[in-house]
Amino acid sequence: MQPTFRPSKSLTFILLAFLQIFGVYIFLKGFLLTRQTLDIRGRAYEPWQDFPLQHHHHHYQTQGTSPATLPPIITSKKPYRRTIIVLVDALRFDFAVNATSTAHYLNQFPIMQQITTTRPDSSLLFQFRADPPTTTMQRIKGLMTGSLPTFIDAGSNFASSAVAEDHLLRHIQNKTMYFLGDDTWVSLFPESFVSERTFDSDSFKMLDLDSVDNAILSRLWDVVDGDDWEVTIAHFLGVDHCGHTFGPADPNMERKLNQMNSVVERLISDYVDQDTLLVVMGDHGMSVEGDHGGESIEELISTLFMYSRRQLTLTSDYYQALYRRIHHARALKLGYDIPVISQRLGYDAAAYPIVAQIHLAPTLAYLLGTPIPFGSLGAIIPDVILPEHPDASQKMRNVLHMAQEFRANALQVKNYLDQYSRQTQQLDFSPDRLEFITHHLYAAEDMMAQIIKDHNVSASSTANDVHLQQLEEAILEYDTFLIGTIKYCEGIWAQFDTGCMFIGIVLLGLSTLASLWLMHPEPIASYKRLSLTGVSAAVTIFAASNARFLPEVAVRGWFEKTGQGDWVGICVAVAVCCMAFALRPQSPASFDWYVVLIAQTVQACTLGSNSFVVWEDRGTRFVLATLTLLWTARNLQAASPTKTERSLAVLYPTLFLIVLRATSIVGQCREEQFPHCDYFHSGMLEFNLENNTGYLTIAFVVVLYGMTILSTTTLNHTAGLTVGACYIVSCIMVLFRIFYEIGAKSLAIENSKSETALMVHHVLDIYMPRLVYGLVFVGNNMTLADWYFNSRSRPAVLSWTLMFLWTPVLAIVQRPLGAALVLISPWIIKLLTTGKPNSLLIRLTMLHFLGHHLFFATGHQAAFTSLPWKAAFVGFDEMNYYGGMVLVTIATVAGYVITWLGWLVLLSENPNQSQSLHLLVLLQSIPTFLSAIFIFVLKRHLMTWKIFAPRFLFQILLQIGSHVAAIILEKIVA
Repeated sequence: MQPTFRPSKSLTFILLAFLQIFGVYIFLKGFLLTRQTLDIRGRAYEPWQDFPLQHHHHHYQTQGTSPATLPPIITSKKPYRRTIIVLVDALRFDFAVNATSTAHYLNQFPIMQQITTTRPDSSLLFQFRADPPTTTMQRIKGLMTGSLPTFIDAGSNFASSAVAEDHLLRHIQNKTMYFLGDDTWVSLFPESFVSERTFDSDSFKMLDLDSVDNAILSRLWDVVDGDDWEVTIAHFLGVDHCGHTFGPADPNMERKLNQMNSVVERLISDYVDQDTLLVVMGDHGMSVEGDHGGESIEELISTLFMYSRRQLTLTSDYYQALYRRIHHARALKLGYDIPVISQRLGYDAAAYPIVAQIHLAPTLAYLLGTPIPFGSLGAIIPDVILPEHPDASQKMRNVLHMAQEFRANALQVKNYLDQYSRQTQQLDFSPDRLEFITHHLYAAEDMMAQIIKDHNVSASSTANDVHLQQLEEAILEYDTFLIGTIKYCEGIWAQFDTGCMFIGIVLLGLSTLASLWLMHPEPIASYKRLSLTGVSAAVTIFAASNARFLPEVAVRGWFEKTGQGDWVGICVAVAVCCMAFALRPQSPASFDWYVVLIAQTVQACTLGSNSFVVWEDRGTRFVLATLTLLWTARNLQAASPTKTERSLAVLYPTLFLIVLRATSIVGQCREEQFPHCDYFHSGMLEFNLENNTGYLTIAFVVVLYGMTILSTTTLNHTAGLTVGACYIVSCIMVLFRIFYEIGAKSLAIENSKSETALMVHHVLDIYMPRLVYGLVFVGNNMTLADWYFNSRSRPAVLSWTLMFLWTPVLAIVQRPLGAALVLISPWIIKLLTTGKPNSLLIRLTMLHFLGHHLFFATGHQAAFTSLPWKAAFVGFDEMNYYGGMVLVTIATVAGYVITWLGWLVLLSENPNQSQSLHLLVLLQSIPTFLSAIFIFVLKRHLMTWKIFAPRFLFQILLQIGSHVAAIILEKIVA
């Protein structure tokens, strides 16, 4: 008989983790590609150079035109000598307009609307729409470069790096420039600021509402009082920090907006003259809970205000109608839903033009007389285009000047497309692919040439309706080219490496099949069979590592990103899968295995539908309720005929359904779920600590007593007095935090300067979380040491102890409602431990979906808008990149960590079922594999970057987490 090989469970889980992670790496290498930046400096364009452009045989060419047939060049008004840019972080547009509501964030910043009403020819107020993701770093970068953000850059907000492409500050840095405020600017544009004129502040102290703003105001007035400045930039952070800390509906928001209003009011009255331009803007808005980072209407609609004592726009009916026509066409092409904006933000959005933030760079370049940044895709705001000595009655001269500026803007964008196509060789930017956009540019050129030929238009010619209408149509064609370019680049900016994605899917599929094969009990194989497989794999690897021809056979979009090392890794992964298939099971899997795997596969198939992904929270509850029915059936099947046994068989599943229904009323709505979503979230909580002390005390005592009873009865007083004390004290700290955050609105601590209030605030926000971290660290180490040095006995006690110890840490980084739900989660896990052994696989699968449910119920969604950035500061008054990353990750996956600990509890009480850990891996591997297929098929889908890609990346995080959990749990339950 041949000797056989029986792999250890630890080795099996480690190899499966390697296969899955490497498959994900290869897939993402082909999927998450960034836009290639070109470090080319923008240049000025003569308005009618190379006029008219011709398009011949799909190649850009120009046709010489004699000077006599060129349109006249109409000089722009002289550039502003001085510019003040005030960026109020998170200045949502409804903060700046009049409203009838009495919310704290309304009617507190009236100066901008007052000025546009009293001085309409020298001021402009726009809705300023941000491009998601709405992280501050991305928005500042977009404002100054005029470029579009790429999906993969969203996560770099915690580690800003210098911008490697042309930007507006590069063109104005020869001016004397002062900067005050958020240090993100200095990180992005380090070469643009002079240290002695730069007064930057740490941007990550979110709990501090006033320090950065006060530091700016302590220097701002001295700067603008002086004569040695030409550009002053001030980035205020208090409004944004107030939103993160208290939410928009808080008295502190009223105070911060009033402060910003007084700042702008003083600048307008004392420092803005004929040669000074004041720009007040927000980089993004804020959600109903005060956060930002994603795609909700509240986060995208910010504010842009421009003012100068010099004439800034033309206010007669003709020009206003022309401006509205251009803005309306842009809104339609870019898909702005004005009725929804009005409904969500509570004002008439049709009364204010919407300007995309990408348009700011070319607009400021025009107003300041500098070249547009090379990579800008923005279109100049038409309202500010004025010739020298503007006269509203000279319509032909004014509209012709607008046409020449639109053409110069179009020449800059066309040059960028040409350069990008030549240097990147991307097929999507070839002349043939861009023809459906560039034909608008050539149509505008033909119109202008025809106007000049037929009507001999000059700057002094008398306007008539035909001339003006033809000029307007040419302007709209130029604008269609500009806006069409934005839409096209949004859709195809990254060139997918289809080959990498395909190989990644193959590896994910093979590793998932290997996991399915190895789930059978005790797989074995002969050494001879494994040796043959290994030798074959070694030959394949050797051939791949020496196949110099592989890179040469790559075609466009196939294996361009696959290096020699990647090919070796691919061969190793395939060889490992083949060796796994060489094993054979000694006994078949049970029927329940196939039931739960089919259920998971059906649920994972819903990830290919954007509607199902959007409403995944409700779909998860449906799956949980269905599995509860299967659990009940299994309990009844194993119960004895007695009435008590059968009653208990139904009681616990019924209690679980009640808990599921009760917890389903809390959560956070996705942007796409409005207006059909009505979760109760932490932002709705208001609790006056001063007037309800008695109720607070009763609730505190009841909750704490319940936790004490559950922990002591579950652990049977055997976990150790010290460990139990760590848990109880940690719970007390978390409860204090919960009730404090609920009552923080009424306290308005930041508005109070008493030392006592500030000390309480600091203790509850900084030292109390640190105490929880320390207690859990001590209790966790004592528990593991006791388990290890006592022959690894009492696994059930160990599992429950770890769950109770980690619950306070997972709770303290959540919002109040999420924290309360995490604290009571051991009760829910306790319900799932009451079933019969024949229902173990069903209950383990329920734990998997319970993790999903807790993720949604604690206020998260698979979208950037729900990322709990505030968790990075729980226990810290300053930003720590790595510590903040860990805390945000823990806050996001808290529900899954609880259920992974629940797996430990159930398996420790059923020691003969350790093979079930394969289910933990499979329940995440299947949706990861199917999601990769859906992403591959839908990579050009309209909703790819907004819905499918965030959900896929989150699934990858869960996949890695499940493998780590399986490896750790196997060591404990073995």
